[in-house]
Amino acid sequence: MLVALLALYVVGAAGINHLDAATGERKAAAREPETAAIAGKPATPPPPTYNLTRALLLAEASYCTATEDQPLLPAELRKTIIVTKVVDNHATRAVVGWDASDRSLFVSFRGTENDRNWWQDAKFVKIKPYPDYKDVAVERGFWRWYNFLKADVVKALVKAKAKFDPTTSYAPIRFYGHSAGGAVAVLAAFDQLRGSVYNGTRLIGSYTFGCPRVGSSAFAKAFSSLIDDSKAENWRVTHRDDLVPHLPEEALGYLHTPHEAYQKDEVKPDLIYCADSATKEDDSCSNSCYPLGCTSVVDHLSYLGLVQGIGGCIEL
Repeated sequence: MLVALLALYVVGAAGINHLDAATGERKAAAREPETAAIAGKPATPPPPTYNLTRALLLAEASYCTATEDQPLLPAELRKTIIVTKVVDNHATRAVVGWDASDRSLFVSFRGTENDRNWWQDAKFVKIKPYPDYKDVAVERGFWRWYNFLKADVVKALVKAKAKFDPTTSYAPIRFYGHSAGGAVAVLAAFDQLRGSVYNGTRLIGSYTFGCPRVGSSAFAKAFSSLIDDSKAENWRVTHRDDLVPHLPEEALGYLHTPHEAYQKDEVKPDLIYCADSATKEDDSCSNSCYPLGCTSVVDHLSYLGLVQGIGGCIEL
C-alpha cells in the first residue's frame, strides 16, 4: 500500500500550488477559539501568532538547501532569509540562519536523508538521557539524530548571533521541522528551554509538520511546563490521515506535546486548533482517524497545499 500511495504522491505533486507567506497574511481559515471547555477536556488555544505557511516553507528548506553558498529557498523567503550554515551528519541535516523579517535566528531540521519511509524500519525504544529530568523519556532514534547535529548547530548559532545580533543578550530563535525533522526540532526546543545548550538565545517558537511522538507523558509535561513559562509558541501541524503523527503509538507510552493544528481537508489549508494538553491529545483532530484510517503517506508529504520532502524542491 505504501508503494501505491507514494506513486500517487509523485503523480499529484506537480498540481499543488504554493501559498504566499511573504506578507505574513494568514492563508488558513482558523476556527475561533472556544471560550469554554467541555467537561474534562482542555480549552481550545488561541491561534498562533506566527504565520504557519512561512513556518512550513522554512521546514521545507532543510530538504532543499545543501550548501550555505547556494541556498535553495522558496521565492517567498529569498528576500529575508539568510542561510549561514548547513550541517550534515549521518544523513541528518540542519539549516541555520538569520530571518531579517523580524531579526531572529532559526534552525530547520531534516531528520533523515530518505524521510519518506524512515518509519518502515523504525524500532521505537525509550531512553532517559536528562540528568535534570530523571523521569523524562524520549525516543532513542530521534535523540541520536538530534545529537549528530547538536554540537555543530550550537557553534553555527554562536557565529550567526555574533554577525547579525551582537549587542543583545538573547537573540530570539525558532525551530522548524517536518516528519522526523520535527522530532529533532522538538528536542532542540527542549534543550533550549532547559538552558545551558543554546546560550545567548531566547526561544519564541517551535513549529513542526507531520511530527511523530517524541517522548513519554513525562516529557510532554516537562516540555509544556517550560514552554508555558517562556511564553514561546509550540505548534505541531497534522494533516488528515497522515500516518506519522501516530507513531510511536500511545499504547507504548508516548504522548504528543501541545498544541495541535489540524488540517482536515486533503488540499484546502484550513486549520482547526485542537483542544489538547500536556496530558491528553484531542481525539477529535488527527487522532480521529486512528486506528484504522491513519495510513496515508500522501497526506504526510503534503501540508497546507504544499509538497513536503525532496519532492517539494522541484517546484522551487
